[in-house]
Amino acid sequence: MPEAHPSPHLGDLLSALVDGELTGDEEVAARRHLEGCGDCRDELAATDATARLVRGLPEVDPRFGFYERLTRPGFGVPDRRAVRVGLAVATAAAVVALVVGLASNLSGTEVSPVLDDMVEVHEAGFLPSTGFASMPDDEMIDLDVPSVLEGGFERMGAYERASDHVVAAAYRSGDETVTVFEQLGALDDDRLDPHLEAMEPGGWAMDAGDGLRAVVLERRGVVYTIVGNASMAVLMVVGDALPDAPAPSLLERARDAGAEVVWTFGLGG
Repeated sequence: MPEAHPSPHLGDLLSALVDGELTGDEEVAARRHLEGCGDCRDELAATDATARLVRGLPEVDPRFGFYERLTRPGFGVPDRRAVRVGLAVATAAAVVALVVGLASNLSGTEVSPVLDDMVEVHEAGFLPSTGFASMPDDEMIDLDVPSVLEGGFERMGAYERASDHVVAAAYRSGDETVTVFEQLGALDDDRLDPHLEAMEPGGWAMDAGDGLRAVVLERRGVVYTIVGNASMAVLMVVGDALPDAPAPSLLERARDAGAEVVWTFGLGG
């Protein structure tokens, strides 16, 4: 159990309070102290905000000796409060840097739809052999592609293939079926299927055979491939309704997390 802090402030008890480690009597005493101590209330708010931020991000292990160097005598840390806040900021910043780096790499990736594969997946109906796995309902809520497309197409399911990070959504409107494949990155048009014909800036189309048609659309940060048995005009209308970019993208979420760290600790000026 955390020991009483000798200073007039709560100190380490604040972290224990946030983590729920205090006994009932200790929590009552701590809450009573907070009512009359603005400094401790400010530190509690910072500690709680950092805890929530770090819990919501992937773990990053610091290099060997990181904590020891921060806490050893002579390192230049004035007090334990600075150590605690410094550790929290360093951990959160390291995580945010990792996520931003990953997101930047994804956003700069060049992708080229493999149309033969996507047509086969559409025809097969996302059998396990295609490599696609069905996404749970709670994950579909965050998809960039809408639940209903122009032309009355309703989303019947969503799927993800981990091997190449392709997300797909299957739609139906009466007897017409459409699959929208989403790839994050910039289009490598040098590797496009030679049968594709340019239809508009950032758009290509082709007859895929067996009554199927395919459209490839480039948006800011994302490439959509639409395969279906609807007319080419309908597929183009469907494509026009797709968002210009993932919202919010992984990179934007990482930047938001970094901004939260900065403003939580007053580093924004």
